[in-house]
Amino acid sequence: MRPFPCFKKMSMLSAMAALALTTTACGGAGETGGTAGTPADKQKEPVTLKLYMANTSDMAVMPEVNRIFEEQNPGIKIDLQTAPVDQFETVIKTKLASGDAPDIFTIYSGTKKDSFVKAGYLMDLSDQPWVSRLTDGAKEVSSKDGKVYGLPNRQNVIGVIYNKKIFNNLGIAIPTNWDEFLAACQKIKDAGITPLGLGMKDQFVTQLIPYAMAPSAIYRNQPDFDNNMYAGKVTFTGSPWEQMMKDYLELNEKGYFNKDPLGTSNDLVMQTMASEKIAMTVTLHGRIAALRTANSNLELGMFSLPYVKAGEKIWVSSMPAIYGGIYAKTKHPAEAKKYFEFLASQEIAQTILKATNSFSVYKDVTAELDPALKDITEELKVGSYAFLDSVWPNTVQPIMFQQIQNVFAGKKIAEMLTAMDKAFKDGAALQ
Repeated sequence: MRPFPCFKKMSMLSAMAALALTTTACGGAGETGGTAGTPADKQKEPVTLKLYMANTSDMAVMPEVNRIFEEQNPGIKIDLQTAPVDQFETVIKTKLASGDAPDIFTIYSGTKKDSFVKAGYLMDLSDQPWVSRLTDGAKEVSSKDGKVYGLPNRQNVIGVIYNKKIFNNLGIAIPTNWDEFLAACQKIKDAGITPLGLGMKDQFVTQLIPYAMAPSAIYRNQPDFDNNMYAGKVTFTGSPWEQMMKDYLELNEKGYFNKDPLGTSNDLVMQTMASEKIAMTVTLHGRIAALRTANSNLELGMFSLPYVKAGEKIWVSSMPAIYGGIYAKTKHPAEAKKYFEFLASQEIAQTILKATNSFSVYKDVTAELDPALKDITEELKVGSYAFLDSVWPNTVQPIMFQQIQNVFAGKKIAEMLTAMDKAFKDGAALQ
């Protein structure tokens, strides 16, 4: 009979239609779970965060940190590119001005970041969960007008790294004032060893001794000195800077530095100290790791530069460092914030601190420090002041670099301080 075959054919069509409807509803052809060629079928492409960072000491550990992040966040890739510190600021400004901005980039603590804030390049991060965990000092140098614009990751200290074996062999105790420090230098020199390493061929080294002097010489008793500079009430000329520079220069005149500091690189100083031909160098605490890499048998310690009279308290030069900021117009704000939250987590923050042998910027993270830092860790509790360029207008530091080299080449200290005063005044007017 004919009706039966027709009924069977219609049933098959209905079943096929029902199947089509079912597969569509379940994410089949035409949806993300199917194989058809519409855009909705494709899996979401991973987001790539572009990072452009200054090649500082923490960069060595970042590839491994980024690998862990990508493993935990398979939808996000990290493209990390670095540049030398002395080239970085010029390049990043060019990138930002040309519209080639990375999602995340290095910014510096204090006033150095302010021009980026003013230009609208940095995202306000004040509402991020890690902000409440920052130490007061770390939060302060990351902020502008009460808003947080950068993620701090470690705290740096400037002090005297010294060879304990040389000190012990010569019967020298850690000096607690300037006279004792000079006496230690003389005793080391008399033993045929260079007391202090200084590689001024690298301009950033020129500032380290004055920065280590200033907390005790100025800010311990005049905490408002920089505010008064901005107000025009004081100047470098006529301030403790005059005596600081005389004493700095006297170290060279007495032959306490290596020969030709102006023609010596910082790397050569580190190499010579690693070979135990230099007893001390005034530098960042992070250099301890490099010295140990060069000579694992070194017995090292670190103390604050005792630029004080007998019985006076020594203050330390210390500064939280910022890892970076997020570009205000990034196309991936959620992913960038997620990356920062990962870096600020207790486990990863501890990993970075351990790798860089740095002091913590978080209230709930304790750094595992090199034993060489035991003494200066205790001295930090007495008092400290930030690296000076973080408070000054950006115009001052480059002039200071050049002028300190000029002083060591024979120019007058008065000329240096006059030039710094002008640079400060000009820079303050632009802020």
